[in-house]
Amino acid sequence: MNRTLAVILAGILSFSCSSMMGNGDSRELQLTGSPSLSSAQGTAKVSTTDDGNTQIDLEVKHLAPPEKVNTGATAFVVWVKDNNSETNPHNLGALRVDENLNGRMKAVTSLRSFDLYVTAEPNATTDQPSGEQLLRTNVEMKSLNEK
Repeated sequence: MNRTLAVILAGILSFSCSSMMGNGDSRELQLTGSPSLSSAQGTAKVSTTDDGNTQIDLEVKHLAPPEKVNTGATAFVVWVKDNNSETNPHNLGALRVDENLNGRMKAVTSLRSFDLYVTAEPNATTDQPSGEQLLRTNVEMKSLNEK
């Protein structure tokens, strides 16, 4: 393969990879655990989708069963709360935890600046958090106008 062709192919590959990543605003955040659940750990990989939303890939480890964390709890719920308004938190869904006390969840939100947290709740479809924030982080994505 000649040098010119190699440079062209490298450019095409580079462009293809950056296109798959959205606008390049991607990061991994550590979640802070509550003192009542000191062994729990979590990370959230957040990135911008092609349509400007925020994709969240949440991974937790060492999370005890919900009923051991909060009396009457049956599910862990993942929430987002807009940092720029007084709106109520939004339930992104249940975080399933396996027998090894690990869990994963993928979700998308239109929010760009928000708190992300996990609570133990009586049911997975609740519309208001009632439990303590067990794991949490703050997400600040670049606006679509920023480069």
